[in-house]
Amino acid sequence: MVRELGVGLIYWPELAPLFDADGLVDVLELEPQTLWEKRETSIGPAYHVNEGLLRALAARPQAKLLHGVGQPLGGTVDDPIEYLKPWSLAIEALDPAWISEHLSFNRVRIGESVVNTGFLLPPSQTSASIEVAANNIRRFSHALRQPVAVETGVNYFKRGHNELSDGEYFSAVANQADCGILLDMHNLWCNEKNGRARVVETLEQLPLERVWEVHLAGGMELNDYWLDAHSDVVPPALIDLTAELMPKLPAVGAITFEILPSHLGRVGLDRVARQLEELRRLWALRQPRTEPSSAWSADWTSGRRDIAVACIEEAASWEVALLASVRGTPIDGEAFVYPPNDPAIAVLRRLIREARLSSIARGLKYSITLLMLHLGARRTTALLDDYCQEYPPDPFAATEANHFATFLRRAILRVAEVPYLPEVLAFEHALVRAALFGEPAEVTWSVDPTALFGALDDGRVPRDLSPSSSTLEVARA
Repeated sequence: MVRELGVGLIYWPELAPLFDADGLVDVLELEPQTLWEKRETSIGPAYHVNEGLLRALAARPQAKLLHGVGQPLGGTVDDPIEYLKPWSLAIEALDPAWISEHLSFNRVRIGESVVNTGFLLPPSQTSASIEVAANNIRRFSHALRQPVAVETGVNYFKRGHNELSDGEYFSAVANQADCGILLDMHNLWCNEKNGRARVVETLEQLPLERVWEVHLAGGMELNDYWLDAHSDVVPPALIDLTAELMPKLPAVGAITFEILPSHLGRVGLDRVARQLEELRRLWALRQPRTEPSSAWSADWTSGRRDIAVACIEEAASWEVALLASVRGTPIDGEAFVYPPNDPAIAVLRRLIREARLSSIARGLKYSITLLMLHLGARRTTALLDDYCQEYPPDPFAATEANHFATFLRRAILRVAEVPYLPEVLAFEHALVRAALFGEPAEVTWSVDPTALFGALDDGRVPRDLSPSSSTLEVARA
């Protein structure tokens, strides 16, 4: 039986004042991958954990939960980089009541290569996919010796003629895996607003005794779609639906609000605090427990089970076809893309592209600023689009920035009119490579870099800077 923990908030450093306030947040929910860096080692890529910040979070008084965003459990391709050790470090430090992951996929195998999709994509809702997901969940739980809840996902696509309904699919996976459910009400809200099943219909098909946690968030519109953007407070109508639901959840252990820090400037900490108070009102609507829940038992002996090769092949075929649709080009010899003519494809392409460009802008802030100031948005975007066609996505900003810097240094003649770009790019690329590979470097400046960066920080084109020769050494701290 999972413990009753209370009102939670996904942790970001920008939200720290809310965790410091007395009685506002009962549960600190951490996305562990936000504390990871992907570094290159002599034996290949490896995840490095910020253990100092992990210890600081462990010292906070709130109960802890871990919500994964990097090793989703709905696909056929596992993360080729060892991830169980960093997961175990987080579990050991935070002692979560349970852990959770998405019922999605973010990797596709093409020949001998594993390619990242750039976004969490939905599996096909078929019996083959159920087998794959249930097996993944059992293996994940077995390997980490932790109870696992799987999130009810958002799906921007139209339901296929051979697919189960959303509620039937989520229910079948949870029952077959014998796991908990992280009921993301905003995901169900998005699905309804985008033409899939109504929230109440999905809830009627779920085994509510398996719901351990409820997630709530706000979203935004894009191209007539409602996005699970974690960009606002919860819509009032969704609050009302959740109020009706809470008394029907006999095993619920937490209700958690999600918001991304990039939207805090508009939303504000005060509104988030008021939202948490609203969640506390919802939490109070749950029914007192009269008997232990039977939704989960600590059986670590099952692990991976044999599943039919045909199930894996069917699910993998969907993954390749869906990635081909998002890319807009056939993959692995396939002459078709699926689902055909679904407008959600354009939405996903834009979301993936914007996520990639955001990563590059974070890792190469001054280089991108220079390009925008001298080339303008249209030419800079065209350059970034050419890069995206050549390089597959990577979920880690430093790797994406390294790839774009490599691309741009090869294409430097295309932007030869941008003054100071070679040395600014060399400096930022050196910082990225020091973080990724531990490579020391020397960067030579023809002007005072302080004056150059000051102009860029102010959004000004650097002009008439006095020559000033200097060399700067860059090394991993």
